[in-house]
Amino acid sequence: MKTIAIVTPANIEVEYRLAGVGSRLAAFIIDYTLQLVAIALLAGVILLGFDRWVFNNTSPSGVALGAVMVGAFVINFGYFILCELNMNGQSVGKKIFGLRAIRENGQPLQLSHVLVRALFRTSVDILYVGLFVILFSKRHKRLGDMAAGTVVVGEYYSKMEDVGFSAPPHDIPEFITRHTDTLSPEESRVVDEWLRRRHTLPDGGAEIERGLAQYYTAKEAIHGKGTHAV
Repeated sequence: MKTIAIVTPANIEVEYRLAGVGSRLAAFIIDYTLQLVAIALLAGVILLGFDRWVFNNTSPSGVALGAVMVGAFVINFGYFILCELNMNGQSVGKKIFGLRAIRENGQPLQLSHVLVRALFRTSVDILYVGLFVILFSKRHKRLGDMAAGTVVVGEYYSKMEDVGFSAPPHDIPEFITRHTDTLSPEESRVVDEWLRRRHTLPDGGAEIERGLAQYYTAKEAIHGKGTHAV
């Protein structure tokens, strides 16, 4: 399992698990299936609804077939743009498998990054080229990621009852309890170690607490408050 440490503009280092080929391929299959369903529905509406019933054509007309082709391209190209802009770097498939596309500095994607990723996805990254590049990329990037300056990461989740902090709930700072459902196992261990040892430190663990607060503030800024990120 590969990880990547990203230093945010606030100079906070956040560690992510890089999304592997398997999880990215599985997410893409789900997204591709949804696109096929949308294209099939569009084709049915145009070829059967308008071409046959409205214009009484017994066989598909050239105009109808052209409309289907244009619609299929719009769905194929626009699906990921719409999803990644409105789901903070995720698509339906990525959300199911806990993946998210982010910029190399840890910030959310902007329109320019989404467009570049979509352009490469529907051109050079198609026909297994993207899969091949991911296999040999240190950061599991396809060409679209390289051109856009993005990376796809996965995140861990653990429920509140699974965290198992040593300290009683009332003794856990609010900025920690607000993020217990998004803590990775390593983050949970770090927080638990701090909770157990903070009263033995000269400053009562205040300096580490400030660092943890900055860390989770940066993480919250990236993914949004209360979100379960991808």
